[in-house]
Amino acid sequence: MMKIIKTVFFVTLLSFLAGCNHGFEGEYTTRIGSDNELIDGFSGLLGEKKVIIGRNYIESDGTRTEYDEIFVRTSNNGKRYLIFKSEGSEQEAWQIVDDNTLKKGNQLVSVILKKVN
Repeated sequence: MMKIIKTVFFVTLLSFLAGCNHGFEGEYTTRIGSDNELIDGFSGLLGEKKVIIGRNYIESDGTRTEYDEIFVRTSNNGKRYLIFKSEGSEQEAWQIVDDNTLKKGNQLVSVILKKVN
């Protein structure tokens, strides 16, 4: 009986943890973009990098940065952001363009993450 209770507990716990995903886990490529045509033209020369977003980390160039929490926040104007929260109250926000694209920056220069896997 105790073995059945333990099994049910672990299945429930795993189901709960699986539900904690933020929905943006996967492999992305980076691209530098700009509304300025001249800057945008040079951005292609920089190449692409591979970035992996996990449940609580980002990995790029073999370096993993872990976060206390990664979650989606919707602002008052309806825009969605993927928030990377570190120790204390430090937060980094990436705008969610669509379910496969994240953006950080402004009109002059921005970094765009496009999901490939």
